[in-house]
Amino acid sequence: MMVASAFAGDPLPSPSQAAVDAAKACQLISFNRDFSGGAHTNGAWFGGANITLAVASYAGNTSGDARLLEQIRHTLTPGNEPTCNGGYPAQHERHATGMFVIVKNTPRIWDQLTAGEKTRIDLIMKAALVANAFTTCDNNPYVKADAQEYALDGDDNLNRDWNPNYREGMIGGVLTGFAYFGGAAPTQAILTNYNHAAFVAELGANNLPNIRETFNWKAANPTSKAPSGSTIEAAVDTYKYYGSTLTDHMKIYQALVNDTYGRNVNAGLNNGAGIDGAGKIVSGADTLPNKGVLGMLKEFNATDANGARSSWVYAFDGYRPHLTNQLALITSGFWDKSGSIAQGAVTRMNIGNTDLWYKAEKGYIGYAKGKAQNTVDYPSYGPSRGFTYNRSLWDDVLKVYHGLSGGTDPDPDPDPEPPAFPAGTRMLTSTATPLRASAASAGTVVGTMALGSYGTVLGGPVVADGITWWQVYSDNGLTGWINAAHFSAAPASEYLNTANGGWQVRSIPAQTGTFTISFNMRPSATNIDALTGLSASTPSAFSHLAAVVRFGPTGVFDARNGGGYAAANVLSYQAGVTYRVQMTVNVTARTYSATVTPPNGTPVTIANNYAFRTEQASVTSLSYISASASIGTHTTSGIVLQGASSPPSAPTGLRIVEN
Repeated sequence: MMVASAFAGDPLPSPSQAAVDAAKACQLISFNRDFSGGAHTNGAWFGGANITLAVASYAGNTSGDARLLEQIRHTLTPGNEPTCNGGYPAQHERHATGMFVIVKNTPRIWDQLTAGEKTRIDLIMKAALVANAFTTCDNNPYVKADAQEYALDGDDNLNRDWNPNYREGMIGGVLTGFAYFGGAAPTQAILTNYNHAAFVAELGANNLPNIRETFNWKAANPTSKAPSGSTIEAAVDTYKYYGSTLTDHMKIYQALVNDTYGRNVNAGLNNGAGIDGAGKIVSGADTLPNKGVLGMLKEFNATDANGARSSWVYAFDGYRPHLTNQLALITSGFWDKSGSIAQGAVTRMNIGNTDLWYKAEKGYIGYAKGKAQNTVDYPSYGPSRGFTYNRSLWDDVLKVYHGLSGGTDPDPDPDPEPPAFPAGTRMLTSTATPLRASAASAGTVVGTMALGSYGTVLGGPVVADGITWWQVYSDNGLTGWINAAHFSAAPASEYLNTANGGWQVRSIPAQTGTFTISFNMRPSATNIDALTGLSASTPSAFSHLAAVVRFGPTGVFDARNGGGYAAANVLSYQAGVTYRVQMTVNVTARTYSATVTPPNGTPVTIANNYAFRTEQASVTSLSYISASASIGTHTTSGIVLQGASSPPSAPTGLRIVEN
C-alpha cells in the first residue's frame, strides 16, 4: 500500500505483509566484537529484518511498530550497539544505522523515544560517520601513503577500494550519516569540529561500551596500528572521496552503484562453465534474463586474494546494504529521483536484482577464495538469509517507488522453478538403482542403492542418453550417478539442517549405558562453527550438550573434551563433502570416543575417551541428538543408533539398528 504523509522524504510503499510478519518473527540483531567471524554481529546472515520493519512503519503499516521499537531499544542496550570501527563490520552496522535514519523520519516511532534514547542514537550515528569518514576519505594517511589501511581498532582487514561488501558498508556509512544529520553542512560541521578526547568521554558517560572500546583503542593499546585521535581529527576535517565532497553526495553514491552493479550479466565464470563446476548457475543458463547487459552485481564476476570469484553470497552482501543506503537517502529527502544518477542507478539495479533472484531460484554454486562454496538456492537458504523480507524491500518497495513493475508477493515469480535437487539435498530411492561412475547408461556400475535407501545429492543434473542424471553420495559410502526417475527428496524429518536456523533436534530412546550412534555431517563451507551432539534434554545452548563433534572454525574437526574442544588427530574438512561420524558413548562413565570417515577413506579418531562437557558431567541418560551452528550451516543425516539400552521406538525419520 502507498501511504502519503508529511515525511521528510518521499512516500514509500510498505513491504509485503508476509515480509513484515517474517521480519517480526526474526530474532533481534546484536553487535559486539566478541561475535566470531569478524562481522561483530550475530546477524551477518539474517540481517535486514529491522530495515523491513522500519520501512513498513515509515509507509504507515503499524503491524511491526512494537517489534521495531523493541529492536531499537535492544540496540541501545549497553554492549549491543555497533562497534563502529569503520571497516569490514560496517556493512552489518547498516542494519542499525539505516534503521535509525528511517525511524528519525517516521514521527510515529521517533516521538515514542525518550530524549536520552535519542541522544544515544545521535552518538551511535556520529561514531559510525566519523569511523567511516576516516577509512574512506582522501586525506586518510594510509590511503595517501598507498600503504596498508587500518580501522579505528587497528583492524587491517579493509581497503576503501575492495569489493562491495566493504565499500557499501564504509562509503555507505558516510552517506547514511549524511542522511541522518541533515545534509552536507551539518554533517561536515560534525567532522570539522570533531574532538576525539571529548567524544570518547561522551561515549563513556552515555554507556556505549562497544563504541568506546573502538574509539579508545589506540590509547588502550599504544603499540597498535590503530590511528590516534589527532590522526582521525586531521583526516576527517574536510571530507572528500576521490575529490567529491559531501555537497555532491549523489556523485559519491554513483561511485557505489557503478561498482556494486558494475558487471555484465552472465551465467558464471568462464562463460558459464565455472571452475571445477563451481562459480556458476545450476540450471536456467539458457533463459538467463538480460544476458550480456550491464548491471549484474559485481561479486558474480570479481576477484579476491585467491583469484577469480563468483559468489551469490558475496553478491547478496552488496545488495543488502546498497538497498539500505538508498532507502536512507530517500526517506531523509536526499534522493534526487529525477536526476541522471538516480535514473542510471535504477536501471542497473533492476537488471542486477532481477539477476540475483533468478540465480537464487535456479540455484548458484559459489566460488571464492580458490574453492567451491555451498550451493545457494531459494528454498534452502530462504529461512537463514531472510529472503522473504530482503527481497520484498526491492520487489514491493523500491521497484514500486521507482515506477518499475512490482507486486505485493515477496516471491513474485509464480513458478520460480528452483533446481530440483540442489547440492546437499537429502534423497530417497524409489526403486533399487545402480550407482554409475559416469552420467551414462553404459557407465561402470560402482554399486547399488536398494529401495528405500538414503543419500546426499552432490551435483547435476546431466542429461545423457535421454536420461537426467544426478551425482549422489549414498549412505552406504559409495559415490556415483543415478537416474533422476529413481529417487525423490527425502522427507524433512530424515535430517537436521542448520540452514533453518536455531536448534535442530531429534529425540532418541533414552540411553543409560554404552551405545554407538553414527550419522553424516556435511558442511556448507570451510572455517565454519557448526556442531552435532547428544544431550539429556532438549538443548537451547551449547552448554546443554554432553558429547559433541564439530566443524571447527579453523577448518578441522574437533570434539568437546570437558571444558574445551580438542582433536586426537587432525582432519581437515571441505565444503559440500559428506563425512560419516561414529560416536561410542559410555553414559555411566560420562565418556565417549568419535571417529570421522571421509568419503572412500578410512576412519580418523577425533575423540578418544573424551569427557562429557563439564556442565553435563552428572547426566545419567542421553535422549536427544541435535545440530546447531554459529557460523555457516551444516546438515546431519543418516542417523543410526546401535547397542541401544532398551528396545527403541523410533521417531519419524530416525533409522534404528538393534545389535
